[in-house]
Amino acid sequence: MATGESRFDLEWDDEEVIPEKVYPDTVFTFNRMAEVVLNMVAVDGVERVLDIGCGRAIDALQLAKRGGKAVGLDPSGKMLREAKSYIGDSEVALVRGIGEALPFKRHCLDKILCKGALDHFADPQRTLKEMSQVLRPGGEAIIATANFESLSCRLGKAWYPIAKRINKDSDERHPWQPPLDHTCRFDCSLLIGLVEHHFEVKKTTGVSLLWTAPYWGKILSMLPRWVSTAILTSLDGIARIVPSLSDVIVIKGTPRDD
Repeated sequence: MATGESRFDLEWDDEEVIPEKVYPDTVFTFNRMAEVVLNMVAVDGVERVLDIGCGRAIDALQLAKRGGKAVGLDPSGKMLREAKSYIGDSEVALVRGIGEALPFKRHCLDKILCKGALDHFADPQRTLKEMSQVLRPGGEAIIATANFESLSCRLGKAWYPIAKRINKDSDERHPWQPPLDHTCRFDCSLLIGLVEHHFEVKKTTGVSLLWTAPYWGKILSMLPRWVSTAILTSLDGIARIVPSLSDVIVIKGTPRDD
């Protein structure tokens, strides 16, 4: 499961998350992931919601706009400064902390969102345990992570030996290889297995199909936007049914009884 050194990066930033060239599949995947996760949280005006690994607090702000009492937590001082600038005078609360030691009382939160962050944590299992303890009985955790056994990753790995022969000097990181700041290489079965230690899984779904597959983004960029959007939307429908092949896995669960 581990892919790199376990450590806490207290000044992590997201400058390298988005590539220099953004293709239609990347735009679709990021937008669709945010849409699916926020809709699954389904916050109302009285719920206390925590966004773990909030980064710039983009999702936390959306939760607040939907009526939730939103709190964003991140270990990075740099990202929290960016978040403070982004949220302005909104009522989102920002807290510096790590997922492995959440600074909240037991059973004080209604819902928790962890989008694209769990595989950055030094100890994802410990983080899941902490999440289950600070949620109230019947509360919900919504977790979304990249799937490194997606159809796209499988195609990329199959194509790599051929691409290596064509461009022998290429040593760049490939989409099917987890970035250095990832501590885990999640796939659907591994993620579900970890979550089930502390949560009863209520729903598992997938987001997007073929994101970053070889040449896929370039092909889509040559098509009219409505055509590429229609294709991506159709593939996303397949991803919802077969999350093991999807680009992003989203899980909703409730804490198991103590």
